[in-house]
Amino acid sequence: MSGGIVIAGFGCSGITRRSRRGIAAFALDAALAALQDARLDRAEIDGYVGAPFATNAGSPHAECGDEISLKSVAGMMGLRLAWGADLYRRYPTDMVAAAAHALAAGTCRHVLGLRAMYVAPGLDYATGNGAAQAFGADQMTKPYAYTIAGARFAARAWAYMARHGAGREELFAVVDLARRNAARNPDAIWRDRPLDRESYLQARPVAEPHGLFDCDMPVCGAQAFVMCRAADLPAGASPAWLTGWSGFGRPEALWQMSGRSPADLASAQLYDGFSSMVWEWLDGFGITPPGGAPAFIRDGCAEPDGRLPLNTFGGALGEGRLHGMGHLREAYLQATGRAGPRQVRPGPALVQVGPYDDSSFVLLEPDAPRGTARRTARSTG
Repeated sequence: MSGGIVIAGFGCSGITRRSRRGIAAFALDAALAALQDARLDRAEIDGYVGAPFATNAGSPHAECGDEISLKSVAGMMGLRLAWGADLYRRYPTDMVAAAAHALAAGTCRHVLGLRAMYVAPGLDYATGNGAAQAFGADQMTKPYAYTIAGARFAARAWAYMARHGAGREELFAVVDLARRNAARNPDAIWRDRPLDRESYLQARPVAEPHGLFDCDMPVCGAQAFVMCRAADLPAGASPAWLTGWSGFGRPEALWQMSGRSPADLASAQLYDGFSSMVWEWLDGFGITPPGGAPAFIRDGCAEPDGRLPLNTFGGALGEGRLHGMGHLREAYLQATGRAGPRQVRPGPALVQVGPYDDSSFVLLEPDAPRGTARRTARSTG
């Protein structure tokens, strides 16, 4: 099913902490950049997948305020869609899987995928309890502040550190790697802001052991991609081949679908909304033994020239909080050999987006799977 599907192009808007421009402007910038990169005219887009859900607790969930839907994007761009979906699941890895199913079914030929984030004027991204009432499982967590300031992730970080003898020095190694990698990413919000160890350790706590710099920066920005079957790849486009995808319930399905293993990876883009998150999936995928992730990063194995380069664009901690779109974009650029000064050795690029209990995964590769014809169709745009 995955053998003949590619990401054909990627686009990025500017990324900034605050802006007088609205979310629609950022979304349109990213979408048009993706079309240009894929060598497509907007008239050739007949599929769309988005993830408009705004995740901050104080979000008004306002259309074209801090969220933007298929209907608005299609209207702005004049798209005539045979298939479209807005996912409540807000991760680009899920967007890729949804688009792959639509393409494999023949429902459409060229899918535009878009995720936009926006810090609305007068609002903040602080994570709080929200409404005074709670329903379902929230009744067991919200009254105890389990969702405030990433407390549930902080609790897991404490437990991990206690089990495996890690400390904040090891967390700094994650943040330090992110900042140094971000210095080579012209779109990163922290590209010109190196962080020394003392400044990190003295920063105010957010939810211990996480301090201020262990949390990704809320931003205004958008990124977009174009997907198609290999037979519909526009002439001149740079394809990254989608060879596998799966969800957190069965991460092993990624390797079963792709025929790969963790030992085959050339790079990994692991979600780092909080610094400790990357430990869980380094261990979880068997890249490191249980408890081995902190030493893996501390000892240089995740460096661009290390055993497995990690978050080579700076991750969310370096680029800004785009909920995994930056991770997917970097994997695409690495797989197509277009990452510039960040480029590492060619090979399969893993993307993991989401927390421990809600992640999904995608594998991108620079070459077509064995037995897949690499045909192209010239764009009429």
